[in-house]
Amino acid sequence: MPSDEQLMRDALRLAKRARGETSPNPLVGAVLAKRGNIIGRGWHRRAGLPHAEVEAIADAKRKGNPTKGATLYVTLEPCSTSGRTPPCTHAIIRAGISRVVVAATDPNPEHAGRAFRWLKRKGIAVEHGLLAEQAAE
Repeated sequence: MPSDEQLMRDALRLAKRARGETSPNPLVGAVLAKRGNIIGRGWHRRAGLPHAEVEAIADAKRKGNPTKGATLYVTLEPCSTSGRTPPCTHAIIRAGISRVVVAATDPNPEHAGRAFRWLKRKGIAVEHGLLAEQAAE
């Protein structure tokens, strides 16, 4: 069974696929796993398109993998506000994800930690800081 660190490293690799495409947004990758198996992968491909978390959830659903009870590994704190895309926190909650492991907290002080509080209020376990230095590269 892959470790949290191995799954986060996979998310970090996915994020790099969009190098040069996401500005002004950061590179973000996400892996959705259940019982040690990867059921979905995603990355933010370009500004204005769905974020990595939404892509990973959609990938799992396309493959017929139920997301309820899954763990999401994501390189940056999920967004919790609407912009060109709806908040990723809403997609995570709707998907029934039970645990979210985040590498880096959102560097924007207006958003930093907001998703963590929101998800925890909804009963989702949140861990952050795993491979944060690598995510900042």
